[in-house]
Amino acid sequence: MKLWVSGPRRVAESLRDFARRRPSEAAEHIDRDPAEWEALVEESPETAADVLEAISEETAAELLVELATRDAGDVLDEMTPESAADVLEQLNPNAAADLIEEMTTDQAADLIEALEEGEREAVLASLEPGPAAEIAALLAYEKDSAGGIMTTEFASLPVGLTSGEAIESLRRLHEELGSNLMYVYVTDYNQQLAGVVSFRDLVFARPGTGLEDVMVPALYSVTTDTDREQVAELIERHNLLALPVTDDRGRLVGMVKVGEALRAIQEEATEDITQMVGVGAEESVYTPIMRSVRRRLPWLLVNLGMGILIAFAITPFEQIIEENGVLAILMPMVALLGGNSGAQSLAVIIRAMALGDLPPGRALRAVRREFLVGVSNAGSLAIMAGLAAWLVSGTARIGIVMGFAVGLNLIVAGFAGAGIPVLLRRLGLDPALASNIFLTLVTDLVGFGGFLLTARLLL
Repeated sequence: MKLWVSGPRRVAESLRDFARRRPSEAAEHIDRDPAEWEALVEESPETAADVLEAISEETAAELLVELATRDAGDVLDEMTPESAADVLEQLNPNAAADLIEEMTTDQAADLIEALEEGEREAVLASLEPGPAAEIAALLAYEKDSAGGIMTTEFASLPVGLTSGEAIESLRRLHEELGSNLMYVYVTDYNQQLAGVVSFRDLVFARPGTGLEDVMVPALYSVTTDTDREQVAELIERHNLLALPVTDDRGRLVGMVKVGEALRAIQEEATEDITQMVGVGAEESVYTPIMRSVRRRLPWLLVNLGMGILIAFAITPFEQIIEENGVLAILMPMVALLGGNSGAQSLAVIIRAMALGDLPPGRALRAVRREFLVGVSNAGSLAIMAGLAAWLVSGTARIGIVMGFAVGLNLIVAGFAGAGIPVLLRRLGLDPALASNIFLTLVTDLVGFGGFLLTARLLL
């Protein structure tokens, strides 16, 4: 199979898709034509990264070490930290350290954090003192803070330069920083953030004009301990490409790029999704098996306890179920409708909280809205469910039981789906923390219990 027929971009896409479909064959193809692989890496390191993520870690490691060190570093920059860590764990620490030193500092820190503990220490010990110190400094920050997602590779110029001197300095910085030359920050003699320079203003300023006369004050900045959600919100609200980060003394120490802010938003969203069902916030497909077991088992035990509670709630109604076997057929439908309705309300509230659209003062209004939505849905669904139960059973009374139980459960589900995350937040807990598990308990108890209790009263 010869892929290099329609230009570099086309072959990059073709090889990536081929690797995802048939990874072993793609690896053999690359091995037969290394020149094609090297050309792809130079043309599109991000696509080369996709290819390496698709094939086995052992083969990916072999392909990496055959590349020029700088090219290998560019590819590692584009891989997910977990995938890159799996690949580098196939190499000895010295070889891994050589490649990591060619990466951007922030990406290198993420990769090293993803390594197994023993491997992480060995790689850090193999790094040159300079890169090791920079990476260690980034690892010291909390993962969900501005310091944890910032890069220390940014353009900064000191106050006192003329515009002509500043332009000459930027030419040198361009070779060193490349794509990180988004904004040029100005620092005073204490390294404190003083302002930001527009490229346009700098180019059109007279050569002897002082930098302090060209810059504008830095209107937006964050500190290293600012939560990453706040960082992302600032970048989005003000349409920034990057945001400067200072330490507690106001000294410029890094910047957060828009790409990192977007990734932070995605991580926060996925954390909410996993926590809603009782999975650890940081768990992924790369998490060791036993660690995942330890995180999930407690919530599954909670589920077991809730199941036992529901069983006890149903037990007193054994006789009515024996006398009317159709109730056992219809009962799960009541819980299903309530569970789905509650999950809809839960998703709306969790999303609003994640986006910062639901301040505490508006929480009760949002709960009331979801309650009213539940009431509105309950009316129509209760009628349809009741008619369906009448047709299935041939008994009007069972239709009435079904309709009443479905309506009640939908009303309660709307209230619970909105109220549970609000209550968790008021208690100081993560609103997404296993909300779905508690919602299921409520809708099952009300669904089964309400249905059977109504049946006992009417049948």
